[in-house]
Amino acid sequence: MMGRLNGFSYLSFKALYSFHSVRLFFFFRLIDPMLHYVFIAAIASALVGSGYLSYIIIGNIAFYAAQIMIINFITMFRMERRFGTLELNIAAPMNTFVVIFRKSIVPLADGLFVFLFGLLIGQLLFKANIPWDQLGNLLLIVLVVTFSVLSLSLFFACLSLLFSNINLFLNLILGGLQILCGVHFSAHLLPGWIESISRILPLTHGIEALRTLYGLEAYNVQSLLMKEALIGLGYLTVAILIVKVMEYAARRSGALVKSA
Repeated sequence: MMGRLNGFSYLSFKALYSFHSVRLFFFFRLIDPMLHYVFIAAIASALVGSGYLSYIIIGNIAFYAAQIMIINFITMFRMERRFGTLELNIAAPMNTFVVIFRKSIVPLADGLFVFLFGLLIGQLLFKANIPWDQLGNLLLIVLVVTFSVLSLSLFFACLSLLFSNINLFLNLILGGLQILCGVHFSAHLLPGWIESISRILPLTHGIEALRTLYGLEAYNVQSLLMKEALIGLGYLTVAILIVKVMEYAARRSGALVKSA
């Protein structure tokens, strides 16, 4: 069973990523986030000074991990559609969610690795010292945020099937999350109705919990984590419903998507 699962996940890795080896994959995942954080830090230092640096870097660490997972999920669905294997998933003698779960392992591990490595970069380069005495709570926050982002990624990946060209859709999502989820500034600074939208998105409460643990904000971490988990559960439920509706429609019509 584990052998088949590992083989399935490895094939998903080879299909999803253009890297020639796992070693090259890890090398890229170490360099690319680091360059992103340095770029953001340079802009933040020039605009608001170094005193605000840890606040922005912590938000960007969570956002970058979310970005990786969203891109991976949408790319996975896009490649499935391009090469005509999406319909095979529906027709496979296996529950559709089992297929999706197996293919989700690599993007999930990818996002988790980037998240944890980002926290180490934050400490080494930007003096965002990891609260080692709160390590258990820190890992819990990482897991809850990863779950909620995974749910959001699956939700967006399902919606992406409605678009023939999803690049614009993807860019709008990533840009919107940066503004709405308090990545660079507190979500409380947003106008009331916009903040209401940010409060129903994953990441917002997770970033606030992360900053609280780092002593950069002062909120109730447990309450924030509970909200983040419930929001993630809500998006996962909606995504499952969308998949079920698509599966039902595909079986009735004999086609899952229109040709791009």
